[in-house]
Amino acid sequence: MFQCGLKINNIKKMKKTIYLPLILVAILASCTEEYSLEDNGITVEELPGYVAFSAPGTGISINPVETSEDAGTVSLNVEIPTSSPSDVTVNYSFGGSAVYGVDYTVEGASNAGGQVVILKSTEINLDGLPDNADIDVQLLTDGVVDGLKTIEVTLVDASNSEGDIAVGRAGTDLLKTAVINIADIDE
Repeated sequence: MFQCGLKINNIKKMKKTIYLPLILVAILASCTEEYSLEDNGITVEELPGYVAFSAPGTGISINPVETSEDAGTVSLNVEIPTSSPSDVTVNYSFGGSAVYGVDYTVEGASNAGGQVVILKSTEINLDGLPDNADIDVQLLTDGVVDGLKTIEVTLVDASNSEGDIAVGRAGTDLLKTAVINIADIDE
């Protein structure tokens, strides 16, 4: 009788072992109801692709870069946070009181502006950073007392193999212009 009691207990344990996972699967399978954000008053809108100057965190503006004419190079980072299926060519223009060729230069650019190419990443982006490229502004010392000067670099347009891409955060004026303030060292 003692052995029979053991066998009955073992059968009960086996039933629990078999039925418990089956019950859990049935419960989980019943939880497959589709969930729609729109049904709950939430709408999701995909942002169009765009290029913009990089801003820290989720910032919508960047502070002017404060530097001096003997600082060497100032790098302005341009990014495409939404990624691109191909390289992106970004055209930019110069403005401000600084004079191109006297106060600053940019390799491959002219006094009107230039372009930078954001290469499509060929590797999986594990660092979480979007595809990006730098506009490297080489500051020049001029030996003349001429006070504070500014350079305004404005993104004008961008395109890839599929066509035009908006400039500025989500196609707005946000993060479309970067300003460099250059202090005179000859004062």
